[in-house]
Amino acid sequence: MSGYERIAFSFIAVCLILFLPPLLDGVARKIKAKIQLRQGPSILQTYYDLVTFLSMEPVYPTERLAFRLAPYIAFASAVSAALVLPYGRVIPVSFTGDIFVFLYVLAMVSIAYMIAGFSLNNTYTNTGANREMMIMLSIEPVLGLAIGTLTLNAHTLRIGAIPFAVTFTLSVLLAYGLLAYSVYVEGGFIPFDVAEAEQEILEGVFSEYSGYLLGIFKWALMIKRFALLWLLSSFISIPLVRNIANGALGGALILVTQLIVLFLLYTAVAIIESMNARLRIEQIIRQNAGVFVCSIAVLVLAALGW
Repeated sequence: MSGYERIAFSFIAVCLILFLPPLLDGVARKIKAKIQLRQGPSILQTYYDLVTFLSMEPVYPTERLAFRLAPYIAFASAVSAALVLPYGRVIPVSFTGDIFVFLYVLAMVSIAYMIAGFSLNNTYTNTGANREMMIMLSIEPVLGLAIGTLTLNAHTLRIGAIPFAVTFTLSVLLAYGLLAYSVYVEGGFIPFDVAEAEQEILEGVFSEYSGYLLGIFKWALMIKRFALLWLLSSFISIPLVRNIANGALGGALILVTQLIVLFLLYTAVAIIESMNARLRIEQIIRQNAGVFVCSIAVLVLAALGW
């Protein structure tokens, strides 16, 4: 692939990372409304909300620097995580071992969320941050083991190379299931959105944010969800077309396939969300613990060559 083609695909990747997540959120809101027999907002409503937030000055309930920096840390971390993923055949930021960077910077979004919550003397924000911490500690190992199983099968630590090299075995198929589960939980979708829980703790950490800080924070969480689902989409779509995707046109074919799978995944997420009620935090922790035990067994199978 030529330098111009790489630049073009990298530019497309940046545009997708920044501007596609609000559209996906709007589509999901519309799907949930239709399932619940409501008119629902426009699929562009999330863009309108972000523009409104970003154009407003925030109200600062505290002078602590952590409160002001947390949204920027979350946004930078979410974008960084998305930049190490493959878009077609191009990875905007790629290097050996970038799989670890992806996991680290993705976790930084949750850490920024916790920093924001614990920087205030507010029951709702503290509760939201505490729940986020418990969910992160229980699901991050599952996500790591699922990706680790795929890494062991593909014999590479480059996240963009794994879907091009993975071969389907029993452990890999099970790892896909674990990856889908961990992506859903890590994304904070219903029934795992207890860290926000609007009706219970008034959106948790967000209850004290306003103006452009709130807009940046919400945008960051949408980008985080995009990065997680793009990872799953890449691992599903690239193995399907990698043998027929050559050159620039091949890269475009992969990118289109990734986008189609991404929209299908978001549609599935919206349907699941509309059909489930929020779990309690202890139920989530207990469920994640059981899945973690299963993920260890899957890694053992992968180590045995199964």
